[in-house]
Amino acid sequence: MEILLWVIIVALFLLSIAGIFLPVLPDTVLLWGGFLLYHFFVAGPGEGLPASFWWGMVVLSILMYGADLLTNMYFVKRYGGSKWSSFAAVVGIILGIFIFPPFGMIILPFVLVVVVELLQNQPIERAVKAGVGSLIGFLSSAVVKVVIQIAMIIWFFLAI
Repeated sequence: MEILLWVIIVALFLLSIAGIFLPVLPDTVLLWGGFLLYHFFVAGPGEGLPASFWWGMVVLSILMYGADLLTNMYFVKRYGGSKWSSFAAVVGIILGIFIFPPFGMIILPFVLVVVVELLQNQPIERAVKAGVGSLIGFLSSAVVKVVIQIAMIIWFFLAI
């Protein structure tokens, strides 16, 4: 039975990493599922994960949720987008998850940023440049999330 539980835990970890690129998979929830499965069903009484592990996972989970939004806002602004474009990028990520996963998270922020910039009478070149910033933001957030998830998984194995 324990071998089956370990197979499920590892599968949850792998699915969580896939969830970065397939937003229909809740990456953070899958990670936590693996942690909780170990803590309650594999570890013996008194052998569960320490409180410091759980607090660290809370902090890293919050960072993962913020990675998409913050990196997108940062890169849109860095590539010449306005405050409204930064907001449009965040709205695009959120709507893109539901409208056309997984590509909606990439395409919709780009389109919304370009449209917002054009509505503000910006030249097409500047609007597209800001839109490219949203694409770079998405890719950067994916890298950040992979690094955070790998750190969480390594921490898990060190804690057990």
